Amino acid sequence: FQLESGGIRDLLQRMKPDQFLDIVAVNALYRPGPLEGGMVDEYVNVKHGRKRAEFLHPVMKDVLAETHGVMVYQEQVMRILERLGGIELSSAYTCIKAISKKKLEIIAAFREQFVRGAQAQGLSKQQAEEVFALIEKFAGYGFNKSHSTAYALLAWQTAYLKTHWPVEFMAALLSGDITGRNFKKKDALVEHIEDCRRMGIDVAPPHVNASASDFTVAAGRILFGLSAIKGCGGQAAEAIAAERARGGPYRDLHDFCGRLDPSVVNRTAVESLAKAGALDGLGGHRGAILAGVEKALAAGAARVADRKSGQKNLFDALDEDAGAATPTPVAAGLPDVPPLSDLEMRSGEKEVLGYYVHSHPLAEHAALLESICTHGTGGLGAVKAKGEVVIGGLVAALKLSNVKQPRPGSTHTRYGMFDLEDMEGLVRTICWPEDFARLGEAIVADAVVVVSGSIDRRAGSDETNLIVNDLVPIADVWSKPARSVTVKVMEALHDAAALDRLAAALRRHPGPTPVRLVIELADGRRVLMEADREKVAWSPGLLADLTDVLGAGCVRAAVTMGQKRRDPEPARRGPKAYA
Repeated sequence: FQLESGGIRDLLQRMKPDQFLDIVAVNALYRPGPLEGGMVDEYVNVKHGRKRAEFLHPVMKDVLAETHGVMVYQEQVMRILERLGGIELSSAYTCIKAISKKKLEIIAAFREQFVRGAQAQGLSKQQAEEVFALIEKFAGYGFNKSHSTAYALLAWQTAYLKTHWPVEFMAALLSGDITGRNFKKKDALVEHIEDCRRMGIDVAPPHVNASASDFTVAAGRILFGLSAIKGCGGQAAEAIAAERARGGPYRDLHDFCGRLDPSVVNRTAVESLAKAGALDGLGGHRGAILAGVEKALAAGAARVADRKSGQKNLFDALDEDAGAATPTPVAAGLPDVPPLSDLEMRSGEKEVLGYYVHSHPLAEHAALLESICTHGTGGLGAVKAKGEVVIGGLVAALKLSNVKQPRPGSTHTRYGMFDLEDMEGLVRTICWPEDFARLGEAIVADAVVVVSGSIDRRAGSDETNLIVNDLVPIADVWSKPARSVTVKVMEALHDAAALDRLAAALRRHPGPTPVRLVIELADGRRVLMEADREKVAWSPGLLADLTDVLGAGCVRAAVTMGQKRRDPEPARRGPKAYA
């Protein structure tokens, strides 16, 4: 977990660690002080031979050789103070603390003592003062080596498990994320499920006839843990799994409710299971199951009460007879109600699971978003600060606030912050007051929108924010004019007949927008051509026709969104800085 951020992964790729001590050093180096002080670059450059480490004294070489001449650890600084300056270790620690707290009188006293000791070791006064200046520079950044080593060992062990036992490792990781879930935003569990997808590991949806309380592994895939469902909980999940192990798979909703204690698996738990899809396959659709929960629970409670009093009724006898046969899901006893809509199913899954299982809200807009967006959230880390992007997604975790005072010449104080979520992940998005005044009506929870904005990133941080310049609901994108439409033709996939079909498709949609062709030849060369004679009207029909001819991902439209402001902006670090 110490090595999972984007910035530290970039550092590891630059460093190319080839020994355990490199991992120890990474934990100590990836902090604001060493990053800003140039220690990280120094370490990497010396390690790869681009720079030569310089040591003013053999003691310095002996102590700093393992970190390529860079003072990384507190213990190294203490050793230099002791061995080169003659300062006892207990006092060396006091010196480090004085440097970190900028206690000038104490530092001056230690400097004098160190210079005298270093001169006795053969350094000149000037060299001794240079070494102490280095100590002053790096001592405040020094990290405890034993602490860093413990984390490095954990990273080494988990990396081994993730490499050689990826499915089991990820199942254990997901089980560890169950406690303290945050369903208001994308939490660690959902992020790790997305990691599983990137790793090619299938995470099966929850089901009461397969899932355990925790995440488990079966047939090379991960089974979703029932206790990770909001409203279910560990006690109910364990009761469901234990009863299934005792009495066999559940046959239908009434069988499920009748075999479980309603004080443990209550109405909230059953409804949450239904929304999560964990009762799919027990007969009936989710709408009918949700509508039939109350009746099924009432009948189940009566059967549980009968069993506790030592009585059996006709249904118990039938259950015993049926137990020997293969259970067949039936919809008997469920209300005759319409199925849930796709939106209702998705909303229910997001509510209790934290992510979409049935289908993602953006799936139906995938072709349009692919044709007009310059980036997905997964690629924003590579965009430079203030770079402009067009990105589409779902508005989530919306929060509206007010700045304490408006910008000069403005009366607007209301602004919006939200997560723009696409199929790759999410990015924190901010719409400042002037833009919110004209765009705010379109910024509503669960809305699918297209945003034109600029990247905002703190110095030395890998956290990316998106600042809104323009925003439109997905349905209104077609009202935005396109500056050009670009189609990609690949020699390896598209023959002469495809070119004829492409020409016919373009002519069916005449209009004012220029057409460009990117020709991708079989030998890897790419040629850009302007189709001077063909101009088109950018529309859903044109996109559908071009996609049908060329396939997905071969159409791009440069849609005109609002441009970045020309007036100077304040540093966007929150309401106070904005004010």
